[in-house]
Amino acid sequence: MQETKVTLIYWGLSLFVFFALIPWIVNPNLATKSIQALAIYGGIIVAFLGGIIWGWKNEHASSRNLWIAIGFSILGLGIALTSFLNLTSSLVLLIVSLHAFLRFEKQNSEYFQLNIKYANARNLITNLVTICCITSIAFLNNPYT
Repeated sequence: MQETKVTLIYWGLSLFVFFALIPWIVNPNLATKSIQALAIYGGIIVAFLGGIIWGWKNEHASSRNLWIAIGFSILGLGIALTSFLNLTSSLVLLIVSLHAFLRFEKQNSEYFQLNIKYANARNLITNLVTICCITSIAFLNNPYT
């Protein structure tokens, strides 16, 4: 089961990398749409991560965690909707949300704490998605594009 989770994490990363590279390599004319797709996909991932809290079976499972799960799900929607108004703000919100969830997961998920391979993959993926967001922000604010 751990191998499957880690594999799916890496597959999820591939779409972030794809959307982040399109403006720089493939077609600058698709830049805004690609970066917006990255932000919307990121919002979906944040909402999904919020939803997994509901399945945690441990002593930390409480109504507080369920409210936090709902909060992350609403935050994911906020990221997606913000992408229609201001892409840079949406990407910054995505970065903050992913790191906030990672911190919450480190502190509250027994699975995270007991499975080093999964924990390492989650740390790495969060940082790599952050890099994808930063490169997209750099493209958006590049005076030469």
